[in-house]
Amino acid sequence: MHGLLSLASVALNLFREFIPGHPDAARFWLEIGAGSISLLVVLGLLLRFFGSENARPGLLTVGATLGLLLLAAGPAAVELYLIPSIPASTLAHIDTFSNWVGQRIHQPPWPARTALLSLGLVLSLMFVVIPLTKWTFRVPHFLSLLAWLVALTTAGTISSLIRVKLPPVPNAHVEKSKLPSP
Repeated sequence: MHGLLSLASVALNLFREFIPGHPDAARFWLEIGAGSISLLVVLGLLLRFFGSENARPGLLTVGATLGLLLLAAGPAAVELYLIPSIPASTLAHIDTFSNWVGQRIHQPPWPARTALLSLGLVLSLMFVVIPLTKWTFRVPHFLSLLAWLVALTTAGTISSLIRVKLPPVPNAHVEKSKLPSP
C-alpha cells in the first residue's frame, strides 16, 4: 500500500510541476485517472474471469466508457425531467419516508432529491448498463452486475484513498498559482 501511495505522490508532484493552474486541479485529475484505470482493470479482469471472450482492451474501454456515460444518464434524466414535474407534496412524502428509513437503520436521512437521483442511478445500472454489458461481453446478468459493482467500488475506493492519503497542497503552491503570469 505504501508503494502505491508514494507512486501517487510522485505522480501528483509531476502533475503540479508540469500542468499550469491551481494545484488542486492536479489532485482532481489524478483521482479521476486512478479511478478510471482501476475501473477498467477490475472490470476487464472480472469479465475475463467470468468467461467473456470479448473482454479485449479496446472493446472494454469503449464498453466501460459507454457504460459510465449511460450510468450518469440515469440521474441526469431524473434531474432534468422527473424532479421539475414532481409536486412539492410528493417530495415531502419522499422526505418523510427517508426520515422513517433513516430512523430504522440509524443513518442520517437523505433529502428527496438525493433519493431520486440515487434511484435514477440504480435504474440506469439495472436496465441499461447491465444488459449492454451482458450483450457485449456475453456474460449472465448477475455476473455483469457483480462485475460493475465491484469495479465501481474499486474505482471509488482508489479515488478516496488518493483524496485522503496524499499530502495536502502546500500554501506556497496555492499562492504561487494565484499570481498572474509575468
